[in-house]
Amino acid sequence: MKKSLKKILSFALVLLMLVGMTACAGTPVADAPKTDSPKADATVAETPAEKRVLRVAGESWQVTKIFLEDAAAAFMEAHPDVTVEVITYADTSVLSTYSLDWANGTTDVDLVFLDGTMYAQQFAAKGLISDWETDLKFCDNYSADNFVENVVDFGRINDSLVLMPIIYEVNGINVNIPMFKEADLVDADGNPLQPETWEEFYEFAKKLTIVDESGAVIQQGASINFGGNIMSSVASTLAAANGRIVGDDGITMDFDNENFREILAIWKQGVADGYFSIETFADTSAARNAYKAGNLAMCFESGSRWMEAAETIGIENVSVLDIPGFLGNCGNTNGVVVPKCSENADLAVQFVQEQLLGEHVQTNTYAGYGKMSVIKEYYDSVVSGNAVWANLDRSSANALPIPPYEQISLFKDELKNIIQDGLLNKDVDTIIDELVTMAESIH
Repeated sequence: MKKSLKKILSFALVLLMLVGMTACAGTPVADAPKTDSPKADATVAETPAEKRVLRVAGESWQVTKIFLEDAAAAFMEAHPDVTVEVITYADTSVLSTYSLDWANGTTDVDLVFLDGTMYAQQFAAKGLISDWETDLKFCDNYSADNFVENVVDFGRINDSLVLMPIIYEVNGINVNIPMFKEADLVDADGNPLQPETWEEFYEFAKKLTIVDESGAVIQQGASINFGGNIMSSVASTLAAANGRIVGDDGITMDFDNENFREILAIWKQGVADGYFSIETFADTSAARNAYKAGNLAMCFESGSRWMEAAETIGIENVSVLDIPGFLGNCGNTNGVVVPKCSENADLAVQFVQEQLLGEHVQTNTYAGYGKMSVIKEYYDSVVSGNAVWANLDRSSANALPIPPYEQISLFKDELKNIIQDGLLNKDVDTIIDELVTMAESIH
């Protein structure tokens, strides 16, 4: 009897243990009390994903005139998971630091604005920047037909699209119309006359220069940028005179030709006579500022200067004429590069497509600063029915890019030194010899 009782108790104990184990495995117990506890899959709160950061760098004028802060704000609003940092760099000297960093596989920037392919070559030659077509697949979801014809080619080096164009400009002679009228240099309709040759340009400048009784210039006839933008000035002059910028080798700037010799002689004469300002020797912005202030009759620089001056002296008082020669011009596109070591290349592409090539940036760079849109839709809307833009459009159709030299900063500095010193102190043959020697040694 005792043995039987023990067996019954043992069986009952085993049964209770089995029931307890089954309940731990998740089988509901009929009498289990209800609780307010959340289910197991909802007990751990989701951790918000860390925002990705896109770092966009440009010179101060690019940040302002290409409306980068606006573009960043719009992109972040559309993409709350992204932070866009706009970084302003002081000048092109920082590019050498970028080159060193990128060569080491590190970068503090993902998208960098450059003033043309001439500044991209130092990176492209070392394989440090991405090709927008083959590497970044830009045109997989953005049609190349959106761009103004041929403008994309200004971003190519050796058929590789390393610089994505954002804005575009060509050089021209920005003129003050009332000054031309006062000097009787207008046609029957009151439009400023076009100087057909550099000899005529000199004569125009002579008529347009006004001095007071003491001999001080109170109205400057002409200014050519012989300062920081001298590369563009010389390149556009060569293109207009010869229909090309480089020689037969396709890379060396073609200084040693009769047309440029004659132009240099006229430049020297204009400087010596005081009809051509030399203020740009020391201050790159001197001519621009004088033109905007209504103190300069002819400003040979970017064709955007007329729009800049319109705000201060009236849009009815400004226009742009062709560079004497008419065989060509120098075109330059400000664009962006992506370092190959960037981890945010996809965001960079998206930012360019959605914002930098979008309506706000493309139309406001024109309206505020006279920069030409690279997107056909916006470009055509500006050119249509506008005589000034028709002039610029004609120039841009024959524009050539500045040669992309790897040592572009050194080349520009040497070009500036030779031209400035030569115009004041040396004969034309000496200037040409020094330019040829320099061009052959620095690429």
